Amino acid sequence: MTHLFKKNKRSKKSIWQHIKNFLRIFFLYIANDPLIRIRFMPIYATRKSISNKPKDELGRAGENEAVMFLQDNNYIILQQNIILTNGEIDIVAKDENTLVFVEVKTRSSKFFGQPYEAVTTQKQKRLHKLANQFINSLKLKNINYRIDVISITWQKNSTPEIKHFKNIK
Repeated sequence: MTHLFKKNKRSKKSIWQHIKNFLRIFFLYIANDPLIRIRFMPIYATRKSISNKPKDELGRAGENEAVMFLQDNNYIILQQNIILTNGEIDIVAKDENTLVFVEVKTRSSKFFGQPYEAVTTQKQKRLHKLANQFINSLKLKNINYRIDVISITWQKNSTPEIKHFKNIK
């Protein structure tokens, strides 16, 4: 009897080891897609903004709309609001075999121009640097990536107007 008890006790202690081994095998052999694994990797930090300013609320709502828009278009959302040393990436998604870094710009009106006009060439260069920093920090090799911009104009009491610009240079 004591032998069975010890065996059960030993297996109870190592249940976490069994789970860890299962997950290791699962990720190595079953889900061997490095882009999907990004979803489960720890990233530097993510923004959890608690500001109640109307501008910040509009930005968060715009990012949520962008996530729903991307999911409706068969993108897999991997990470959101990633803070790196040189800035922030709004959304990291997967489109087929391509890693997509998405910059979301939301405005309540077109008074100051279209939201996508805020993504200047300087901002585009910074986005490419952030994308490379993200890829290098996860030690990913031979990854196809692109940078997209989602422009949202969202006036009060109306549905948002969403424009998606793929592969900006």
